[in-house]
Amino acid sequence: MATDTKKMSESEFVPYKEKLAYAFATMPGTFYGSVMGLIQSFYYAWMGLQNIWIVIGQIVYAVWNVVNDPLFGNKINNTKFYNKRRGEYQRYIPYIKYGAPLFSLVFALVFFPPDMLRADPTLTAQVWLFVWYLVTQIAYDTLFTIVLCAHVALLPQMSLNQQEREKIQILCTLFTLPGVMIGFFLPLVFLADPTIESITVFQFLVIGIAIFGLVPYILLSYFVREHSEHIPEKPTPLIKGLKLAFKNKSYIIYLIYDGVSVYILNVSMATLPFFLTWVLSPMMGSSLDMLIFWIPPIICLIIGAIIQLRIADKHSIKKALSFNQGVLALGYLLTFALAFTGLWYLVCAGFSIVFLAFSGDFILHNPMRADTIDYDFWKISGERREGLYAGIGPLISKPMISVALATPTSLMTLFGLIYVGDRLKPTMGEFNAFLGVNIAMGLIPGLVMLLGFIIWVIYYPLTGEIVKEMKSALLKIHEERRTKYLKELGESKPNESDKKK
Repeated sequence: MATDTKKMSESEFVPYKEKLAYAFATMPGTFYGSVMGLIQSFYYAWMGLQNIWIVIGQIVYAVWNVVNDPLFGNKINNTKFYNKRRGEYQRYIPYIKYGAPLFSLVFALVFFPPDMLRADPTLTAQVWLFVWYLVTQIAYDTLFTIVLCAHVALLPQMSLNQQEREKIQILCTLFTLPGVMIGFFLPLVFLADPTIESITVFQFLVIGIAIFGLVPYILLSYFVREHSEHIPEKPTPLIKGLKLAFKNKSYIIYLIYDGVSVYILNVSMATLPFFLTWVLSPMMGSSLDMLIFWIPPIICLIIGAIIQLRIADKHSIKKALSFNQGVLALGYLLTFALAFTGLWYLVCAGFSIVFLAFSGDFILHNPMRADTIDYDFWKISGERREGLYAGIGPLISKPMISVALATPTSLMTLFGLIYVGDRLKPTMGEFNAFLGVNIAMGLIPGLVMLLGFIIWVIYYPLTGEIVKEMKSALLKIHEERRTKYLKELGESKPNESDKKK
């Protein structure tokens, strides 16, 4: 019995080069997503796109997000592609390998609208700028869905072992953090108070990031192997897949969690450039103050990652993410309140509390999603359906991206911080500009996260005991499938008609 258990554990071991290749491939999506978090700064504060067009664009964008993710997710889940060089069937890696070049291209195009449309309030110019804003975002999101859906779907089937998954996710985090720092904070320098020179540098940076983004995906397609035995023998129709998924209570709560976490991340990124300019900068006497401001949050980011990993290892992912959401809610609400003091070091305290929990989602989000997919396999469908879940998982979170991107510009418009001439101006006074941005950065995220925390703690069903029982049962099922697949593969060669479906 001990030998069998050891053998089953070894079958779930992931070689380090595969862990590294998979983790490295998180960088392009992080880079692109971080830069896209600044899209409102580019279009609202630099190009002069009016808020009404931004809101309309985000509504259309949200509808497309709801429709395209399940469609592509289901298609990816039902793909069966025979790779001659690897001698194995694949369903995820081909989408990453062949979708990556287009993904990089459309990402760059978002930030290259015709310059003649800038600062032109006429209806014709606004309509054409809106068209570029909307069409490039839809193209970007479509490729984002195809490539990132396939990448996300790979992790749960790479290993059932919780420690292996966490090791992969920790490596992912090590690549994610530089991706956020470089992909968000570096462009932020050029967009916080944009000029012609800073925008030119920003656009060159976008091109560089787009070219670099190809490399990790190529390496992943070369080094990472799929578990072909988990590809379903028969495709699952989309409607049937959705019905089965909604029988999974953990998935329903995951949808809410995902929507909240994605909203918080995107509204924070979209609002931060304005927060620095209209809330934080007036409190500071020098650039040294701004540098000192970020030191405690960065230290808390590292400490918080260690704390949440220990909670997950000693207790459960549910408890770790309960800590995560509770601390985030507290931090955002304190940041909002402390901003009224006009003392930057007190605002720094609020930010530090936020950063104490901020890394938890990056580390534990995918392992938690993997648990919900495992539960589907264990109790509901009897199949591994990572692709479908990756596609239908964002049913709430993708529309929440649109809500998040529309939040700061709508509040700033409401409080009189609008584009006049060739730049933003506080037409209702400095305090109203401060108030609109502060609400978008602190109050609304804090209240949304507090609601998410309450729902999560009360209703998420996968406690540590249930997950332990589930892993034990699935290890045996996986081993049986692996043995059967290898036997069948040795007895037959793939037919030409099966090479790509």
